[in-house]
Amino acid sequence: MKAVAAFLALLLSFQCAAGYTGFIRTSNEKFVDDNCQEFVPLGMNTWLLLESVVGTLVNPPTNPFGLSPVDFTFSVAANNSQTTARVFAHGINSTVVLQPQQGVYNETVFKALDYIIYRAKHYGVRLILTLGDQWNTADSKINFLEWGNATANTNLFFTSPAIQGYYQQHIHTMLNRNNTYTGILYKNEPTIFAWDLMNEVRCECFPVSLYPAYPTNAECLPSCADDLDAWVQIMANYTKTNDANHLVTIGYEGFWGEYDADVQYNPGNGWAGITGQNFSRNMAHQEIDFAEIHYWPDEWFANQEDITYDAAQFLTAWFTQHAVVANNLRKPLLLEEFGKAVNNSNSGNGVQANPKVSDVAYIRDTYFSSVYALANTSMTSNTAPMNTLRGAMWWQWDMTYSPFVYDGGNLEVSYTDSTFQNVIEPSSAFLLSQAQPTVATCTKANQPATTTTSTATAGRRLMTA
Repeated sequence: MKAVAAFLALLLSFQCAAGYTGFIRTSNEKFVDDNCQEFVPLGMNTWLLLESVVGTLVNPPTNPFGLSPVDFTFSVAANNSQTTARVFAHGINSTVVLQPQQGVYNETVFKALDYIIYRAKHYGVRLILTLGDQWNTADSKINFLEWGNATANTNLFFTSPAIQGYYQQHIHTMLNRNNTYTGILYKNEPTIFAWDLMNEVRCECFPVSLYPAYPTNAECLPSCADDLDAWVQIMANYTKTNDANHLVTIGYEGFWGEYDADVQYNPGNGWAGITGQNFSRNMAHQEIDFAEIHYWPDEWFANQEDITYDAAQFLTAWFTQHAVVANNLRKPLLLEEFGKAVNNSNSGNGVQANPKVSDVAYIRDTYFSSVYALANTSMTSNTAPMNTLRGAMWWQWDMTYSPFVYDGGNLEVSYTDSTFQNVIEPSSAFLLSQAQPTVATCTKANQPATTTTSTATAGRRLMTA
């Protein structure tokens, strides 16, 4: 009852977040709105909003779910310096599937996504929407392979003209969806900040057990990395050609290929270099508007007893080298995912199997604080390359109204957690205070460019096919 009362009080006290005008684009390695005000993407990853609206959460918490958690999510964001939410615009398991058959869409699920965008717009929260997923059995890579009769060789996801066509059809459907609540096509909706081509796309190479004998697995060969890179360019180009308004990025971890000069900065014992990702190469495509990375050292170093690492040293090296590459590409860098598992005995440094609430707060608060401290250094720096990092998105939002209800405190952060109250909110508020009211060299939208040379990468650029 107290939780519901708190929720209603929060909605009643809602005040619009600092307004941004028009579509978000990039200029001078920063994100800007139509008036050249700097936009700082700070906020949560939330991958269960579709399931919540549809009403099919698996093992749902005791408090209500449905439409109310959507309002709760965005009202919390708007009132606590969270400008952005990264939302999975697809199902995460078989309980909710947006595209159950090739070219056939579940209208109930699509209307749920309509509602999410509609409410984010109401509260002034911008969205990063993922177009597909690597990992799951719903709206994921495996479905496209099945439709193309190509499950025996998963590399065909990247190379088959038929499967490429299926994915482009899906992108086209998403861009041209007419929101049933707003009447606005998705491609014309300023609430959408950016499109992720696919969540954590990679080759089907899971080489902790295979490395270094990977040549026996065709999906781990360097040719797959070439195929993935070509796919990124093809899909980004298609998206930009059909949507001149929005930014596009990849949506993955940001590993370097095994032959890249920066492979030394990868985590682990070599497996990351053969996932097919190559940050420097993939992000260089002109159709990719900004660089992004994920940060999961607990998972990356788990179960590798032969590998030891210094957490602080790895954090600094991981961010610094990605910032160097992004700076060379003249693109802003976004930390799109980071989180801390606190209830998993196999998750690496500082993790307990069954922690107390106080232990959870200490472990995760310390971890999040270190990440925000680095973001603080970047946002307040006037020196390249570290000033290239321009935002941070944490994993993941607990849409319930009390801590540790739904996920046992493993990865979810609730509104009442000390992590949110003592770290996320004040850190985000400070970072927003450092944003530039007007970004130098930026030209306001719909105004003629000046003679000043600009490094802008316009979100509205129409790419040629």
